[in-house]
Amino acid sequence: MSLSLHPDTPQARTLPSAPPGEVVSGEAAGRGIRTRLFTKYVALFVAVVAIALLANGLFEVFFYYREHKASLIRVQHEQAEAAAAKIGQFVKEIESQLGWTTQLPWTGGSIEQRRSDALRLLRQVPAITEIAQVDATGKERLRVSRLAMDAIDSGIDLSSDPKFTEAVARKVYYGPVYFRRDSEPYMTLALAGARKDAGVSIAEVNLKLIWDVVSQIKVGEHGHAYVVGPEGRLIAHPDISLVLRNTDMSKLEQVRGAQAGGGAMPDSLQEATNIQGQEVLTASAPIAPLGWTMFVELPVEEAYAALYASLQRLAIVLLAASIFAVLAGIFLARRMVGPIQALRSGAERIGGGDFSQRISIKTGDELEGLADQFNHMGERLQESYADLEKKVEQRTAELSESLQQQTATSEVLEAISSSAGELQPVFNKMLENATRVCGASFGVMDLWDGERYALVSDYNLPPQFAATRQQSRMLAPHPESGLAEVARTHQVAHVLDVREAPAYRAGAEMAVLLADVGGARTALMVPLLREDELIGVITIFRREVRAFTDKQIALVENFANQAVIAIENARLLKQLRERTSELSQSLDDLRAAQDRLIQTEKLASLGQLTAGIAHEIKNPLNFVNNFSAVSTELIDELNGALQSAALDAKSKEDIDELTGMLRANLEKVVQHGKRADSIVRNMLLHSREGSGEHRAVDINAIVEESLNLAYHGARAERPSFNVTLQRGFDPAAGMVDIYPQEITRVFLNLISNGFYATAKRKESAGDAFEPTLSAATKNLGDKVEIRIRDNGIGIPPEVKEKMFNPFFTTKPAGEGTGLGLSMSHDIVVKQHGGTIEVETAPGVFTEFIITLPRTMAVGDTSGGKT
Repeated sequence: MSLSLHPDTPQARTLPSAPPGEVVSGEAAGRGIRTRLFTKYVALFVAVVAIALLANGLFEVFFYYREHKASLIRVQHEQAEAAAAKIGQFVKEIESQLGWTTQLPWTGGSIEQRRSDALRLLRQVPAITEIAQVDATGKERLRVSRLAMDAIDSGIDLSSDPKFTEAVARKVYYGPVYFRRDSEPYMTLALAGARKDAGVSIAEVNLKLIWDVVSQIKVGEHGHAYVVGPEGRLIAHPDISLVLRNTDMSKLEQVRGAQAGGGAMPDSLQEATNIQGQEVLTASAPIAPLGWTMFVELPVEEAYAALYASLQRLAIVLLAASIFAVLAGIFLARRMVGPIQALRSGAERIGGGDFSQRISIKTGDELEGLADQFNHMGERLQESYADLEKKVEQRTAELSESLQQQTATSEVLEAISSSAGELQPVFNKMLENATRVCGASFGVMDLWDGERYALVSDYNLPPQFAATRQQSRMLAPHPESGLAEVARTHQVAHVLDVREAPAYRAGAEMAVLLADVGGARTALMVPLLREDELIGVITIFRREVRAFTDKQIALVENFANQAVIAIENARLLKQLRERTSELSQSLDDLRAAQDRLIQTEKLASLGQLTAGIAHEIKNPLNFVNNFSAVSTELIDELNGALQSAALDAKSKEDIDELTGMLRANLEKVVQHGKRADSIVRNMLLHSREGSGEHRAVDINAIVEESLNLAYHGARAERPSFNVTLQRGFDPAAGMVDIYPQEITRVFLNLISNGFYATAKRKESAGDAFEPTLSAATKNLGDKVEIRIRDNGIGIPPEVKEKMFNPFFTTKPAGEGTGLGLSMSHDIVVKQHGGTIEVETAPGVFTEFIITLPRTMAVGDTSGGKT
């Protein structure tokens, strides 16, 4: 569906117009119809889309929560079972090795053989620190130890000791855990022989490996694993102090549940409280041979961090979709109501005597038929006033005049050009990232002129090699080197070992310096290609023989493509700077009108001032927009008329070139008109009564958001300008009852001023100056303090006295309205009852200090300004 109004002849516009009363009546009726239809269609579309999105979002959140929780529990179960299996295998292996010492019967000559077996066992099993062999009567016959003197036939009676009696009765005995010197955990392992006269072998086992296993298990960032004995006592834990205190874990609900279930925890206890009182997700697994239980715990807050992040992303998506629904509803409603407005406007103009009026409606329904009837009537009336040839001559004369005006405008616009970014910082950053991310040691970037490589950037070069490479900035590659291969094939060259490469074996000077002086072993050379034309190479080196992976090669290729794009952009910007000028007489009129309005002193308040600005700028803006629209139509009609005329090909080419230049100039006029319109809208926004509802918000989050928004805005305006951001947020600053939109506007204004001040100082100080900007908050009890500080050009004393006055600005003409600090002062002081102060030293720093009451004054809920 499309619609437009086309004026065809200038004669028709000289006819008498309809009576004023009739026009006013028609406009009033049109506005009434438009308002009802527009509101109805927008509301219906937004309601349908919002309900569908909300229902889908709720279902997605519910099922994602269940799946995420089940996945976390499953992973923890797997970790617990793996750790339990490792500990059980550790004990079983010791038990198997100890079993060999119980095979010999006790005889008079077997003591030396047993001692030899015991010494061999100590060598083979480092976890065993002491082994004692007891005969069938319970007498200790042999004891071999790493920590004490060996003893033979000590005669110690162990016949009533559990480690003897339990081993004889059950063939194996696992003793309780104890600590030697309060540092290392031990347990007693006793094993009885298969023969009755073989006796019992008793080993003291160092359980440090179990402690190491538990300590090394990573469960997220703050989770941990621990082992509990059958009595509920803590056996192993990353915090050894808990084990040394013989901590009783049986009071924990998950420990009781796991022990009651034989080491497996019921599903109802997947969320529990740990020994520190934290809410955790927990899983357990039994350690079979010992009767111990392995627990793995992860704090709930960390476990659901991914879920919370997903919910935030979902909320953002829902918000964006809702905004899109509103915009789409407005667009569709305008498209539906537009034809009716076009018919009304066209009927009024035809009724007023403008017979050249044409109504173009492409809806395929009755409205289009009605528009055609109006057009036919207009055509029949217009035929009596002028013929086609006369209209072409008159239109050509009008277009010629318009072309002269546009040519004069283009001469002004040619003076405006954009500055191109420096390539050197781009090259340095790309090379640094390619070298660091790919795990290389150093790297260089060269540009190719067809015969030699020219060094344009290097990173982390070894000092000895760097001196040689800097002296030989222009390098003719050796025929057998990788650089020569890249120049021939335009493909990636990957040298696994520089010392095995043909160039090194041939004694090429640069290859020998790389390997012997620079220490390079593996090299990767990636070409910079522009339409299959080699323009340079990125080369990175490793000091060890280790091949680069496909992903790393692809990453460097991506950096190479970005470098080519940067070079191409610089070239295009340079051409654009050479060919583009700035000329816009219409914008000069707008600036003059704005200057007159800024100087007026007759407006009594900020609201009156912004209304006056809107009134004064309305006419220049309408002139620019209408002039651009009419000029575009005139250019199209002139181009069509001249193209259909009997002209030679060269004339038609000249016409196309001229009309193309005029369209480009018109686009610049529209862009600058939009900028002036944006200034007026911002001033009207501040003067408008009410700024939303005040509510309690996290002041640290508001400052952080403003800092990021202003930073990205400054980078977009000055891509090559870097500022170091510093934050000093007081967690106790907490929640503050404010109007978030108004306070955010204040912070954005002050931070943007800080970026502007540091940029100005950078221009005068050069590379030695490092711009910094900091934002800090502080809790003052019933108030909070916010400090925004920059190390820019500072503020002179005479400026500081007037800086909060309306329309006072130190920026060049066209870069500021002088309302930012004045509006900030009104928002902080008048609207919120706070204070705003400035501390500054010219040429050193500027710091704005804002204090806000934690609670708004009673009765102030409108957000209006006083």
